[in-house]
Amino acid sequence: MKNFFFGVFVFAGFTANAQDNFAPVFNKINTEVQSNANAYANLKNASETIGHRLTGSVNGAKAEEFAYNLLKSYGCDVKYQPFEVESWNRKTVAVKVGAKADALENVRAVTLAHSPVSANVSAEIIDVGNGLEADYQPIAEKVKGKIALIYLGVLPGSAKGTGSLHRSEKTAIAIKYGAVGVIIINTVKNGVLLTGTASVTGKLIPIPAVCIGLENGMALKERIKATPQFANLEMTNFSGLIKARNVIATFKGTQFPKEKIVVGGHLDSWDLATGAIDNGIGSFSVIDMARTFKKLGLSTKRTV
Repeated sequence: MKNFFFGVFVFAGFTANAQDNFAPVFNKINTEVQSNANAYANLKNASETIGHRLTGSVNGAKAEEFAYNLLKSYGCDVKYQPFEVESWNRKTVAVKVGAKADALENVRAVTLAHSPVSANVSAEIIDVGNGLEADYQPIAEKVKGKIALIYLGVLPGSAKGTGSLHRSEKTAIAIKYGAVGVIIINTVKNGVLLTGTASVTGKLIPIPAVCIGLENGMALKERIKATPQFANLEMTNFSGLIKARNVIATFKGTQFPKEKIVVGGHLDSWDLATGAIDNGIGSFSVIDMARTFKKLGLSTKRTV
């Protein structure tokens, strides 16, 4: 990944013509990165000392400061770019399921982003398989007023060539057919839960959507075959304007300073993990590009 990013960065910054020879520069960069790269060490430090980096949160602000100070320490010309944005984050959630509406049992779950600020829905669960249009059409009249149980990907044993959709698109289809709630079954083993959005637009959706683990979800599918199952989805969430900051380091171009090339990555993450992969690894690779350029005293024809 580091080599890929550096390749993009260098080709973008050093405008080439037929007689340009980039080999010496690339060799210097490669040697520096192989010997002294700090991206993974910095990512480890941030992950362990900050935790998640949810936009607008205290942790998000700490991550912005961490990146700013890191770039400053490398000698970069760095600044904050404040912005205000509509944000969502989860507060409380309780998911209960069972064969009797008055005797439900708790199931470990997480709210999917952009679910309503408040919801308390009780209804029968209907299994809609992969959650595609083709799954709804034969049972369209039975979906309205029920909680749709949807597999995140493509179920084993599905027809050859069956495609999938993003969870937000599957949620939109459930809403279209009148479902009052959505339970997404994750595809990862050992009860891992998914934290992403259930909204196609990034706006609040009208029904609660949650994710449950693979094992619990597949067991629920089996129980539904034998006897009707019911669920209660109760949750509270936050939705509103928050303030955050982009962190921008600038390398002024030597020949075409008004022409700008942007290299970046999103520093934020969801709130239930450290976001080391999404997108810590990308953001800290970008920061290490800046370190490398400063360390080697490299300049670019265009502003980066």
